[in-house]
Amino acid sequence: MALPKYVHEIVSILNRALGVGYSVVKQLPNSPGPDESYSRAKAWFSGPMSDGVYPLRVTLRRDLGVEVEPDFERTCTRILAALDGERRNLERLLSSEQARATRPA
Repeated sequence: MALPKYVHEIVSILNRALGVGYSVVKQLPNSPGPDESYSRAKAWFSGPMSDGVYPLRVTLRRDLGVEVEPDFERTCTRILAALDGERRNLERLLSSEQARATRPA
């Protein structure tokens, strides 16, 4: 199945977001504050990551001609921009925490 360019763009953004989510989960066992890390993971997957799946679902349905939501492009752009921004923030936070953890005492 060939995906249109706009579907591929959405999938790329979601893939990067899933990668950060994987990093969050991977760091859970070694985190200095397990409760905070668990809350962060739960918030990521139930918040921005969950919100990011919506544009993909609607876009695939639109591509199949099943659903046409008026003004969806603007909504999609807004949701994906928010997801990408949250992803970058989380990446910076994780990098900062990892740098502190590997720094000699």
